[in-house]
Amino acid sequence: MQQIEYIEQDSILSLAEHEAGIDHDISLPTFAGHEALTVRTGVSVGRGEGVSVYGIDTGIYIDHECFRGRALFGASFVDETDGESDKNGHGTHTAATAVGEVYGLATASNIIAVKVLDGSGSGATSGVIQGVCWVSKHFKDNGMKPSIATMSLGGPPSPALNHVVKSAINLGIHFTVAAGNSNQPADTSSPANVEAANTIGAVDKGNNKAEFSNYGQLIDVWALGVDVKSAWIGSPDAENTISGTSMATPHVAGILAVAISNHGNKSPKELSDDLKAHAKPVVTGAILSNNLLATKW
Repeated sequence: MQQIEYIEQDSILSLAEHEAGIDHDISLPTFAGHEALTVRTGVSVGRGEGVSVYGIDTGIYIDHECFRGRALFGASFVDETDGESDKNGHGTHTAATAVGEVYGLATASNIIAVKVLDGSGSGATSGVIQGVCWVSKHFKDNGMKPSIATMSLGGPPSPALNHVVKSAINLGIHFTVAAGNSNQPADTSSPANVEAANTIGAVDKGNNKAEFSNYGQLIDVWALGVDVKSAWIGSPDAENTISGTSMATPHVAGILAVAISNHGNKSPKELSDDLKAHAKPVVTGAILSNNLLATKW
């Protein structure tokens, strides 16, 4: 007889308020992803060649000029007309922070849109689970080439979601996941509480913990998540500046893609260990957490 491992409510995942679009005073400096990371790292020549990134998010505006044809639609798991497009902007912003010219580091990597959140920035846990399962199948069907999945989303603790993320990591897919924006321990949300994933906290330009960022022992590294400028929807040159652990997370996906192109692919655990070994211990205000700022190598 087949046994049931667990039953859980199909919760709704939503984007946090710190990730809403904001208008800034003209005197307030903003930072594109590549600008922020350049001042935090040593010499690195790779640009993510041979690496695929899966953006599990609101979709991607693939016609934005920063992608230069490297953004591809993969699959959608939301009930929305014109389901291939990004109707929110969040997924385009995070994708460009990882791989976009001007905004990101991995400017030779492809990024594949896996749409699990709708135009309002919400989606069912079941849809996110389907998205992660699709990534695993696509990874296997395409020869298990070096791949990174980046998830700038979260919700209540979900054993089912955590299970499929762990299974994907066991296949060899590297994961970067947002710690969350509630200024509380990261173990209170999924998939941030998956120990095998790279859980990312947010800092400001002074390397101080962002006031909204979750924290705790599950944080692997920190990255810039305050006033991050990146691509947006609406036109091929659209931009927006927003804040959140969502913005910090794709920075690290870009770092991992560059590391793979520089040093070759490794197991998720080995690459995560390398990420922490090359990080700089400069973060301040990181409650019950390490102080490791992600840097490329």
